Amino acid sequence: MKQFRYIILSLLATISIFGAVVVSSCKNKCGSTTCQNGGTCTSNVCVCPTGYSGNACQTGWSDVAIGTYNCVRSDCKPAVEGDSTWQSAVTKDATNGGYTIDISRFDNSSITVAATIDSAINGISKITIAPSTGSAGINATGTYTNNIITLDFTSAVAGIGGFSCHIVMTKL
Repeated sequence: MKQFRYIILSLLATISIFGAVVVSSCKNKCGSTTCQNGGTCTSNVCVCPTGYSGNACQTGWSDVAIGTYNCVRSDCKPAVEGDSTWQSAVTKDATNGGYTIDISRFDNSSITVAATIDSAINGISKITIAPSTGSAGINATGTYTNNIITLDFTSAVAGIGGFSCHIVMTKL
């Protein structure tokens, strides 16, 4: 009789553990879709956190902008010396891959700036760069559409003064 009791208890424990695993693995399911990147299921639809979109929250807003770009600087006030064309790389920022990008060789310099990219409205995403440590006081606003980033920016370099320019970046 004692052995039968251990078998029943073992069977109940196994069923409980199996049930807990099944329930927890289905926690983020929306029908046949699994919500990704921290998305949650509400009324059988994935609700995505800021920076992600898609039926399963699988697409980061920054994903479309990742790549290598030919860059052209123009309309600088005051005039800026040096090459006005160069290449930059746009990569996902490690701190928030969903909506933050890093732009290397910003303004044909050794500076890499972090930019936020907003969700696309009618195929146009808004891009913003705010000053941060080491970014030479760069502020910029612009857009990403059809593989082209356009930015109007200002820079205030300590001891040198400030300037403003327009950059057009075309994805290769």
